[in-house]
Amino acid sequence: MDGVMQRMTGSEVQCAREVLGLERADLARLLGNDPATVRDWERGKSLVPYRVREQIGELEALTTQAVEHLVAQLRQMQHPRAVVYREADEPESEDVARLGRGWWRAVAAQAASQVPGTRIGTRPEFDAMSHEA
Repeated sequence: MDGVMQRMTGSEVQCAREVLGLERADLARLLGNDPATVRDWERGKSLVPYRVREQIGELEALTTQAVEHLVAQLRQMQHPRAVVYREADEPESEDVARLGRGWWRAVAAQAASQVPGTRIGTRPEFDAMSHEA
């Protein structure tokens, strides 16, 4: 089957979604589908369209690029901190606004695993910590 595009299994879609830090509704929106459709794929109730493999591949590539960029930023900091967002917070980046806060938390976690000593938190959490001393 070399060179032939293979259809993803529902389990592969679910694993990719979870690694990407996406809620089902976010993945559905990004793929141009309804959340119930993605749920049916993940449960094996319907076949995953061939195009989804390429679309998820693009999301994975974007995520890898975001992780690499954040790692580079963290390595330049004396006390590396990755800022994440809660529902009420306004994301600073277009990618975070489009892909979601859960996606960004997954990016931050992956980057932090590559830069020892990195702290992950919201701005208010970091502000509160700075006032403790």
